[in-house]
Amino acid sequence: MTRKLETVDRALRMLQAFEHPGQELTVSALAARLDLHRSNVSRFTATLAERGFLERAPGGDAYRLGPEVTRLGMLAMAARDLVADARESMRRLAERTGETVVLSVLDNGESLNVAQVDGTHLVGARQWSGRRAPLGSCSDGKVFLALGAAEPPSRLRAELTTVRERGWAASLGDLEPGLNGVAAPVRDHMGQCVAALTVSGPEYRVPEDKLGELARAVCSAADEVSARLGYST
Repeated sequence: MTRKLETVDRALRMLQAFEHPGQELTVSALAARLDLHRSNVSRFTATLAERGFLERAPGGDAYRLGPEVTRLGMLAMAARDLVADARESMRRLAERTGETVVLSVLDNGESLNVAQVDGTHLVGARQWSGRRAPLGSCSDGKVFLALGAAEPPSRLRAELTTVRERGWAASLGDLEPGLNGVAAPVRDHMGQCVAALTVSGPEYRVPEDKLGELARAVCSAADEVSARLGYST
């Protein structure tokens, strides 16, 4: 690596050292974390602050991410296409499970299906794209309710507590008799739930005793999409 590239690499590593919202780091903390000399880090932070990528935290010697990072982040997120970001993970999930995979968003107090990838099974395949459903009647809607989309019905409160604790929701014939499904949240760079990823199929292929196994696959795919949107656990 040339000297110029090494300088760029160090600057980028310095910005990546800020891993949490509102995190503040001193020059000494950055130097220790990046294994760099304190004087070098001091010069880097001064330059990054001058360009707006870092800023001094109020009342101390620490730095935090600056407005230029916010501006670039907003530009990047505005250019993202949720469906495009999710499509490949949806395809792999459909191949892995053999069942239909649906991406849904919260819209006017309902769950709106915005994309679908069919599984390998012909029996039970349905076209769900564009369909709406009440939040309490489907696994994706329960995800939205569990994460604060609306005041949940009293009959669902205990179930939604479980959804929050385990990270996924199930539907056992709630939307249609004989149709079971599992959904997991998709989060953006701020950790907000912006969509839900669902796998559903007929009860004889998606029985209740296999929901946990299916949920692991759904959660893994949802985490992939979340990572593309900038979410980091």
